[in-house]
This record gives sequence, structure tokens and C-alpha cells, in this order.
Amino acid sequence: MAADAYLKRPLDRFRSFETKDVDEARQIVGRHFCSHRLDRASASGRFDACQNRLAGQHLSLNYIRYGADVSIEPGELTDFYLIQVPLRGSADISNGRQSLVSTPKLASVLNPDRHTTMRWHAGCEQILLQIDRAFLHAVAEKMAGLPLARIRFAAGLDLARTDVAAWSRCFRGLVQAVEAGEAFDSGDQRRQRLLEEALVGSLLACQANTASSLLERRESGAAPAILKRARTFIQERFRDEIGLLDISAHAGTTPRNLQILFKREYGTGPVQQLHDTRLAYARHLLLADADSLSIAEIAEASGHRHFGRFSVGYKKRFGESPRDTRSARLFS
Repeated sequence: MAADAYLKRPLDRFRSFETKDVDEARQIVGRHFCSHRLDRASASGRFDACQNRLAGQHLSLNYIRYGADVSIEPGELTDFYLIQVPLRGSADISNGRQSLVSTPKLASVLNPDRHTTMRWHAGCEQILLQIDRAFLHAVAEKMAGLPLARIRFAAGLDLARTDVAAWSRCFRGLVQAVEAGEAFDSGDQRRQRLLEEALVGSLLACQANTASSLLERRESGAAPAILKRARTFIQERFRDEIGLLDISAHAGTTPRNLQILFKREYGTGPVQQLHDTRLAYARHLLLADADSLSIAEIAEASGHRHFGRFSVGYKKRFGESPRDTRSARLFS
């Protein structure tokens, strides 16, 4: 590839390094991400590594190329998620049991608690979003309105899907805004946090993950205070033995009126929302903590007191049994 092909790349104002030395590239990238193995995977091609990088409060924007065919093994990322969007070329990605060939049509999401290996083929260039693990978890809990277990994503981010494509445009738009000096340097910490929360929140909403069943946004900003109190009570107490009378008493209205308001706003009743919340939380635990909890323990932890009714209700809601969900290991 001609040398001038590399003259202008995303985030060029924020050059971290450019080198033809493999050891130097490994050392500098390792400081920004984590220690890792970096080796040439073939003798052909010119190693010409470059990283552009700008860090925000809880995430960083990056552009990386290596030029030559390289193998990369960071193991577990531990403290951060990494979204990699190829601009050119391709990369073989393995994160835990999930593997894919990443291209400009299929980005990758690396989960921090799964062993990762990669091979970036010659000519591969990517923009990367590094997200602090604790921050993403906090955003997910804020969206769900309740405490969550482990968050893991599906590794393949399909950029042809409408919602994912919209997220990708936001990500690329942020990179362009940074390049134009319109983001990340205002000194307004609240604005920066809101920007980062919006980007991470939309990723959680569009990309399949262990908490997806709990992240569906159903409440409108104009919902009556009675409904907001009722939904908050359901989210906080769904593990307990509560029913319609408890919910309506907390909301400050009659059971009949609460049912009417729920039906009008959500198309379902408050007791059904209670059951849906319990089932969604059970699915979250089955996907996130399948190795540490038995199905019976998950049923109890999600507020189900009768195991048989739990299994029947779960299959009706999700089209598969709890055992099937656990055995599938979708995000392992």
C-alpha cells in the first residue's frame, strides 16, 4: 500500500504513536488497553503500526492499524469492553466461545471476562470504542431500574441491521465531532457524561446481551405519577411475594384504577408486568450466571415460588425452557 494512503485517518489530531517496530507497538498499545501478545503472523507485508487515541471520562476513541498480518492475544481484557469497527480489511476474532470474521459489515464486541485472540489481516484498519466495565454496568442498571449480574454481549455487531446501523452512525459522528473540536474538549463534565451514557445506552439497547430482556423501555416520560410509583415498586420488590393490592396501595390508587391505567399505557396489567419482570430477570441470570446458580436457585432469586409454574411461564414467554437457555450459552 502506498505510503500516502495512511496520511489521513480518523483522529489524526490525536496521534499516540506510529512505528515500524513490533515491540514498540505492543508496549504502547498495552499501556492504553492491557498487556498482550503481538506477533507478525506472516513474513509478507510491511509492519506499519499507528494508533490515534482520545480518552473521555469512561470511554476512549481509537484508530489502529498494523499494516502487516498480525496475531494479537490479550487474554481477558478484565476492566473494559472493546468494540472494533473495521474501516478496511478483515480480522478473525475469538472471544470466549464466540468466533467471527469481522469486516466493514460486521463489527466485533469483546467481553472483558472472556479470553480473546485475534488475527488482523494485512491492510486491516479499525476504529475502536473502549468502554469502562463498571461504567457500562452502571448505565445498564440505570436503564433496567434494578441490580444486574454480569453483562455480556453477542460478539458480532451486524452493521446492516437498522438499529445497529443507527448506533454506528452515532459512533462515527462522535469521532467526526471530536476531530472538529466539537466534543470531548469542552470542559463540561456533565455534558461529557451524558454523551457517553447515550452512546453506551444505545449500544446496550441494540446489541443482544445478557440483560436485553430487562432493557426494553416501556414507560413514556408523560406517564402518570401513579404508574411511575407502581413500576418503581415492581422493580424494587419483584422478588418478594407481592400482588395487585400491594402494588396499588404503594401507587396510591385502587386496584381497578391501576389496572385501567396500566392497560391504557402499556397494553397489559400490573400483575402481568410483575410476572414479566420476574421472567426477564430469570432469563438475565440464566444467561449471565448459568455456571454458578442452579435453575431452581435462579427461579427463587427472581421471585418465583413454584418451580413448575416458573418453567411453564418461562417457556411461554421466551419460546424455550430455562434449561434450553442455559445450555445454549449464547454469550459464553
